[in-house]
Amino acid sequence: MRVRLARGSITSMTEVRELTRQLRCEVFVRSPRRGGLTRVLTGMGATVLAEPSGGLSVTGMDACRIAAAAAARYIPIQELTPRIASLQDAYLETSQTQ
Repeated sequence: MRVRLARGSITSMTEVRELTRQLRCEVFVRSPRRGGLTRVLTGMGATVLAEPSGGLSVTGMDACRIAAAAAARYIPIQELTPRIASLQDAYLETSQTQ
């Protein structure tokens, strides 16, 4: 599919992969040193939100940079999962901003 819709009209022509890549991507991280990891990542410019499950939702930094930052400071990581936007997420986000 190569069409982006918003409020019933075409707003751009693009590949699905490109459309979802343009959206906010986040990484779910679980660590026993949540506070320390939060300080490190926010200090590097990421946005970090605590989740009810005990993990962290990180935006503004990819999984590789998160892992490298944690390893450099000897912060253990128990889970590191990129969350990539779906086509439905892309549609909902673009239709709300148009």
